[in-house]
Amino acid sequence: MRRAAGYVGAVSEHAPVLPYRVELQRKAIHLGALVLPLAMLALPTPLARWSLSGLAVLALSLDLARQRVPAVRRLLVDRAFGWMMRPEEIPPEGGPVVLNGAVWMCLSAAACVWLFPPSVGAAALAMLMIGDAAAAVVGRRWGAHKWPGSPKSVEGSLAYVVAAFAMGLAVTAWPGAGLTVAACALGAVAGAALEALPIPVNDNFRVPLLSGLAMWLVLA
Repeated sequence: MRRAAGYVGAVSEHAPVLPYRVELQRKAIHLGALVLPLAMLALPTPLARWSLSGLAVLALSLDLARQRVPAVRRLLVDRAFGWMMRPEEIPPEGGPVVLNGAVWMCLSAAACVWLFPPSVGAAALAMLMIGDAAAAVVGRRWGAHKWPGSPKSVEGSLAYVVAAFAMGLAVTAWPGAGLTVAACALGAVAGAALEALPIPVNDNFRVPLLSGLAMWLVLA
């Protein structure tokens, strides 16, 4: 197994891809994770902040334990989730710590709920979940034109923009959201660009934070 780089979360953008069926199942979890942005909108902000922060701490603790405690590794990797994890997310025992995508999503949700107004944080997170899933489905099947220096495709990025923009518009319908169509459009385009760029930071973390920042600045 190829070793990951020696720092937390070092996952190569050029790492071996999962089979298409497994990729679809993995992205389906993104849809289930829509409960995270929903919590930002539906719960009082203080409760949402502490709830999502607690979830992030729990997810991080479990992921660290599965890489350092053999019994936890056997439970979480060998028996439960190993079949859908990317090879680079399963470093050798005692090797460098590599957080999986779900943990990065929880960390991103916690950061968004603290940094942005509820509608912006929820939109940024939900737009990634829907946009990334659309990009994976379209890009893996029909992505014939690759961006220079990136494994991501033009077709996948276009699917991201369309799906993320539609998700953003859905958030604007939430009572009191205060989110504009222009902000959604900017967030969708920024998210697609950030998702395609070969930046060595997990896209579940970088995309919501930076696209959310772009939307927030437009609304300010």
